[in-house]
Amino acid sequence: MKHTYRVLIAFCIFQFTFCIVILCQELNAMQKPKHIVLLGASVGKAWNIESLPDRLMKSSSSPLTPPHTSCLKSIEDYRFEFVGEYQFDKTKALQQILQRKENKPDAIFIKECAAYFPGDLSHYQELMKSWIRQCKESKVNLIPTTVVPVIKPGFSTLEIKVKDTIKWVLGRPTLASRLEGLVKYNDWIRSYAQKEGLTILDLEAPLRISEGDRSLRAELHSGDGLHLNQKAYSILDQIVLPTLVQAFRKRKE
Repeated sequence: MKHTYRVLIAFCIFQFTFCIVILCQELNAMQKPKHIVLLGASVGKAWNIESLPDRLMKSSSSPLTPPHTSCLKSIEDYRFEFVGEYQFDKTKALQQILQRKENKPDAIFIKECAAYFPGDLSHYQELMKSWIRQCKESKVNLIPTTVVPVIKPGFSTLEIKVKDTIKWVLGRPTLASRLEGLVKYNDWIRSYAQKEGLTILDLEAPLRISEGDRSLRAELHSGDGLHLNQKAYSILDQIVLPTLVQAFRKRKE
């Protein structure tokens, strides 16, 4: 009988200890900042996403800096990393990220640049579909982005118009053809993300002129009609946290 009591007491102690260990692990996971990777190219690099938490917390007028919580609603709940891949096909870079033994991200933004448009839209679509599958298999939250628009030729400087004309003569992509191509891609990625239950980081919407005119607002480019200035990045800073909150909420559902 005494032996039975000892075994029962030992079993209870083991169960209690096991529960404590699991609880500690869960609490640690909740307190550990989510690791977010931005996989992109030149426009993504210039964003300096690693410093996003500092920028938002220093902005006294920012609505995105509530007190730290454990519900992933504060920018302090996230840490950011940029990974550069300077072509549309980001398969190799994505695989390297997903195969990490350490520092594996909780979510990945895959951002494409307007410089890759116009292009083979069907090929682009198949690549994105494969990246979504790979991330799901690796249990990483993939958050596609829309492509940042470019300005309309009519709103550009004389220098940009001359360069654009030369590109047209040489048969190279112009601002107009880039805009047409990326708008088609953006329409598709919004539709496909909704179908797959994914959250997207919509970079187009806050930077375009309007729903009817989807070109980049003239005051938001750095001088070439394609790359962004600091004002544009400040606008994009404000949409990251709401997007992440929505993405991780969806994943729990």
